[in-house]
Amino acid sequence: MRYLLGIDAGTSNVKAVLFDLAGAELCVASRESETFRVENNGVEQDMEAVWESVRACLAEVAARCPGECRELAAIGVTGQGEGFWAVDREGKPVQRAPLWCDGRAVEEVAELTERAPELGRLYHDTTATPPLTGNQLMLTLWMQRHRPEILKRVHRVLFCKDWIRYRLTGTMATELTDSLTSLLDVRTYAPALELMRAIGIERGEALFPRPLRSDETAGTLTDALAEELGFPRGLPVIAGALDTSATLIGLGVMRAGGSAVILGTTCACEVVEEKADCRFGAAGTRYEKHPLGDLFVDLQPTLNGTPNIDWMLDTLSPTRDFGEIDRMIESARVGSSGVVYLPYIGLAGERAPFYHPYARAEFFGMSSITTRADMIRAVYEGVSLSIRDCLAEAKGDGPVYLAGGGAKSPVWSQMIADVLNREVRIPDGAELGAKGAALMAGVNQGLYSSYDEAAAQACSFRSVYHPDAGRAGKYALLYELFRALRESNDALWTLRHRINKQLKL
Repeated sequence: MRYLLGIDAGTSNVKAVLFDLAGAELCVASRESETFRVENNGVEQDMEAVWESVRACLAEVAARCPGECRELAAIGVTGQGEGFWAVDREGKPVQRAPLWCDGRAVEEVAELTERAPELGRLYHDTTATPPLTGNQLMLTLWMQRHRPEILKRVHRVLFCKDWIRYRLTGTMATELTDSLTSLLDVRTYAPALELMRAIGIERGEALFPRPLRSDETAGTLTDALAEELGFPRGLPVIAGALDTSATLIGLGVMRAGGSAVILGTTCACEVVEEKADCRFGAAGTRYEKHPLGDLFVDLQPTLNGTPNIDWMLDTLSPTRDFGEIDRMIESARVGSSGVVYLPYIGLAGERAPFYHPYARAEFFGMSSITTRADMIRAVYEGVSLSIRDCLAEAKGDGPVYLAGGGAKSPVWSQMIADVLNREVRIPDGAELGAKGAALMAGVNQGLYSSYDEAAAQACSFRSVYHPDAGRAGKYALLYELFRALRESNDALWTLRHRINKQLKL
């Protein structure tokens, strides 16, 4: 029997997952990733530490399932997107990697969106993504202006999964779904050289390698690692995909019209579209590449997903038992007794479905009768209403596939079905990004004759939630309030930032 291995280098954790061809998770090894917060709202990770965590996960899988690992057919890799994972000519990191949620390039973004909006329009029209602080291109511009001595040492700028794949194979390459977040012309898939020249990027073509297709073989596992782990020599490692795109494969969402929400650090809200139907450059849009063919993903990836739940656990909840938390949520009424929560908890503000670097979280409507359960429910409702906000302009009214850690909660899953007024499906298994990478590796190696066969054989669902008409009607009204509240805060967030800067807060 043959097996597949998926590696998922996420923001909070890295994982190695062993799958059989039916998609069952035979072994999951995980390590937490340390994140460093630095000046100017910077968020970084140590590249070597991330690799060593992946290596430890691989060693654990090898130790727990040695027989299956000797029958591995291929490895697929996915990971967090964007950021600035830079190496020198020897393949060594030049610094810690700024991440997708890094906020230091706020002035560079403001230059393109406010002071030179024609450049912002060129950026959005060319890449299908508006200029955002975590974009690799914007971080490169920031490095060029503020850390030129470091940028001079950079040989190649990679993405997280590309760094992991380089350490696996010794071959340096990037891949299409990651590169299309800001480096390529969305219509031709060629490097966006005109855009780079227009915004003043130097060495653009030299810094960014030309990308491979997602399911293309990028290299083979080094002999040293194969011997260390007990894996087959010459084991193929495919190029892989951005985590949000790989998850769609793991869910079996492989055709236009499919919708998914990943309840993770970012709540990635995704709708698959044919390239011909995409509105590249249109206001409020952000597209990323689906791993297959000419499919794209209408993507609204918030900066603020489950970190709101983490904050709630640390400050509001009397327990960390999610079963007890679910019971507290159910004890409160729909609408949390009039309390609305805006879930913009991150230091870098928000990027979807709107961009505001100074957006912040808040409770609105509290009174003397507000209870702890009301506040906890309001946090869950706030994130759910933010998901509706992200999907408000998207096409399609079919089922929504729900993945990520938050999908483990039946109460939250039902709430999302009610807020969206759409059927919600929960997949079997938890490691959908790793599964997507593994399935692409399986198709690459001919273990599945097609992606349709891979989905039929390996993608199944453990539960389905149908919206309750009464609750859905109430949430439609609450969404009006939520949307008006977050729009009214636009000027207040900017004023708060200006005053806090004067007060040195």
